[in-house]
Formats: sequence, structure tokens, C-alpha cells
Amino acid sequence: MDRTRKANREGHEVTLQYRTPNETLHEAQLIEDELSQLQAAVGQLEQTAPGIEELQRRIKLFGECNRLADESSAQFCDRLRVWLQRVLPPKKSPRHPPRQNE
Repeated sequence: MDRTRKANREGHEVTLQYRTPNETLHEAQLIEDELSQLQAAVGQLEQTAPGIEELQRRIKLFGECNRLADESSAQFCDRLRVWLQRVLPPKKSPRHPPRQNE
């Protein structure tokens, strides 16, 4: 087995994973933009009665989704996106609909 070949491959992988400061800044800005869009979507849900009901169901089923003190923007953005995209189970409907007395 050629050890230098493995060392060269590992060196190339490190080089390919390097991000310039400009790329890192651009990626951070994209994450902040996505996070603000998700928070705006939650704010819009809070403006309507069905939206408030949906948020309350999500909180009841999955717990609240607040930013933790030591959490980065990227981590919180991912967690909030998953929290919003989780499928809510259907509501239980009564076995027999209420009778109409007329």
C-alpha cells in the first residue's frame, strides 16, 4: 500500500473543503436571510385564527421552538425549518357526527 497516495488524497480533500472568507460571509448572509424568512412566516401565521390554531397544535405536539443561548443561526434555522415542515397528524373526528334536531 502506498502511504503517500493516501496522504496526498487527504491533503486534497482538506484543500477542496477550504472556504474563502468571502464565501463564508456569503453563506452566513444566506442563512440569516432564510432565518428571517422563516420567522416572518411564523409571524404571518400568528396574524390569523387558523394560523394561531396550527401554531398551538405544533407547540402541543412538538414543543416550543425557541432559540437556545449557545445555538448558532444555522442550527436554529435548521431546527425551525424542521419544526415548521413536520406533518401534523390529522385531528380526531367524532365517531358519530352530532345530530341535527329540527
